[in-house]
Amino acid sequence: MPWGLQVSRRSPTLNVGRLRNQISIVRVSSVQDSTGGTNLSVDVLYANVWASVEAQGGGDSANGGGGFVSKVTHQIVIRYLAGVTAAMQVQFQGRQFQIEAVQNPDERNKILILQCIEINDSAQQRVA
Repeated sequence: MPWGLQVSRRSPTLNVGRLRNQISIVRVSSVQDSTGGTNLSVDVLYANVWASVEAQGGGDSANGGGGFVSKVTHQIVIRYLAGVTAAMQVQFQGRQFQIEAVQNPDERNKILILQCIEINDSAQQRVA
């Protein structure tokens, strides 16, 4: 290796003290209502866990109806929990977040980093 070049990659570490927010991870399931339509409001609880919830950024985008939809991204860090997928959602303090990506740093099964978008419009909600 050339002089002064150091290859060092530090794995993210879990600071347990930062896990001070209790969240619910839910699976959204589509259920047929009495009129034959689909009801998207049925959430099946997957787990209640402690997490670190941090806002990352946000902005507005135009929707097809001539209005605007705000898009706020969050990073949620939890201890490793098998089975969490991007088809799930997070509920926190009466707010709902769609999981966009689930990262398991270094595949060490220590922590999960959930990249999420806050849902403030039914047009943003996904059903598996």
